[in-house]
Amino acid sequence: MLYMTMLGERKKRLYPKPEPKPMGVVFPVTKQGDRSTTATAKEVFAAALLPVDPAASEKVKKEKNWRFGYSKHLVNNMMLSAKSEENALKIAQAGVDAMYSNFDFISQDGTSVKFGEALKKGQNRFHTHTIVGTKKVAAGSRKITVPYKNYETGKTVMLEGLELMKQIDAWVDYGTIEADCGEAIKKVVTNQASWCDLSGQYFVLLGAGSAMGPFNLLRELGAHIIAVDLDRPFIWKRLIESVQDSSASITFAMKEPFKGQTGDSLYGVCGANIMNDTPDICAWLKDAVPKTCGGKPVTVGGYTYLDGELHVRVNLACDAIMQSVITSYGAKNTRLANLCTPTDAYVISKAASEAAAGFYTNAPVWMKLLQPLAQAFGKLLPNAQKPFKAADGTDVYYMDGLVVAQGPNYAWAKRLQQWRAVLARKAGCTVSINIAPATATQSVVHNKSFAAAYGGMRAFKPMEIFYQETSLAVMGALLIFDIFSPDSMANPANKLPNPMALMSSNAFHGGAMRCLYMYTTGVCVCVRARKFSVSVAVAS
Repeated sequence: MLYMTMLGERKKRLYPKPEPKPMGVVFPVTKQGDRSTTATAKEVFAAALLPVDPAASEKVKKEKNWRFGYSKHLVNNMMLSAKSEENALKIAQAGVDAMYSNFDFISQDGTSVKFGEALKKGQNRFHTHTIVGTKKVAAGSRKITVPYKNYETGKTVMLEGLELMKQIDAWVDYGTIEADCGEAIKKVVTNQASWCDLSGQYFVLLGAGSAMGPFNLLRELGAHIIAVDLDRPFIWKRLIESVQDSSASITFAMKEPFKGQTGDSLYGVCGANIMNDTPDICAWLKDAVPKTCGGKPVTVGGYTYLDGELHVRVNLACDAIMQSVITSYGAKNTRLANLCTPTDAYVISKAASEAAAGFYTNAPVWMKLLQPLAQAFGKLLPNAQKPFKAADGTDVYYMDGLVVAQGPNYAWAKRLQQWRAVLARKAGCTVSINIAPATATQSVVHNKSFAAAYGGMRAFKPMEIFYQETSLAVMGALLIFDIFSPDSMANPANKLPNPMALMSSNAFHGGAMRCLYMYTTGVCVCVRARKFSVSVAVAS
């Protein structure tokens, strides 16, 4: 086996596979001649902080170990943003501008220009087609149903109506979600006869086939979906056929005009590459959105996910498409939608911080025995943080949920979404950007460490890991609340208690805000706890 491994490694080094040519949205070439993600990240975050804190900006530039030292700078970025709306807007604008002016865009002919310049040259080379579902649904019959599959037992129950409200109260009491989140979902259930009929609502879904996107829920509730996803036939076969057997409608881009194609001949000409065709997708939506929506509000949601540096690139592409719709269709006519991760830094309520402190004080004996040794190595640190002062003198409570193991690129991509949310809300957009719980999607649990961590998190009250079906249902309900409720903090007419509270309002965080330990200092222990529990089960 060792010999064969050596032969394999020898072959890799003697006959390396040629790397694919970069295309679309790409990292810029640095002074060293490479497309370093680290150098660009430091430049962008330094630029973001420069207008409000030059000293903090300089610290970012001087960070020698960005891969493992980035988290403190991102926490500081959030804290400085939370001090005032002026700070939040300056940081967001500077961060976004730095990305557009630094990143490159390489077209299919190999021509490279700065991303911001490339967006000005987009052409609508796509054709538009719409398919209307044939299924008839009785008025007032649509409703919210939450499939709740317990991560530990694997048992599934279908929750709706009163039973769903009871489960929501249980999650709130346990600390898995915030009280305002529970009230928001219950309000959707109460008003589902009218709010859950989405036949007059329009949604642009970037990454329509994404695992954490709301496509299936919107389809079930009869929405009109303008779908953007890769030009892969299997994706469009699933999307189109599911809409045909529903009361929904789907509009999409085609590389060729519609000629009565059906089956594979249709699926083979659908779709566009968000990262490679960004300027042209912007141009297509500039034409397709007004024609499809007819002046009615449209919700543009970004649900793409890729590993590593690709996640930054595809999210920058999505950001450009979102901003393009805002500019062309109007801020007051455009709603933005994104999902926040619990593994980030957020402003939280005083109640959540006090709950985390209480859980830490009342930790089980075995945790208290483990804490001194673990904390000597920077693990099992308390989640409750000392509040800092905002510009108006009020106390601001926060959590540092960044997980260093996820890497700086993931955190960067999610911070870009927050920057756009802050800017779009100020411009007059309704912005739905709610924290989703840690979810056992295939893209996450294929990493064995994260799979093991998820298995052990239940030991740390009030943490709970959710299956994808549950997360999709509850996050869809929160999106509906943000669209229809005039009381939602997504509505720019409502004053936020803090400029960064937009991201933490109605948080379905899975316990992250109230957990006794910081996310990043507890994950490794979750892995060990899971392995220990498996060992005990095998032994017994």
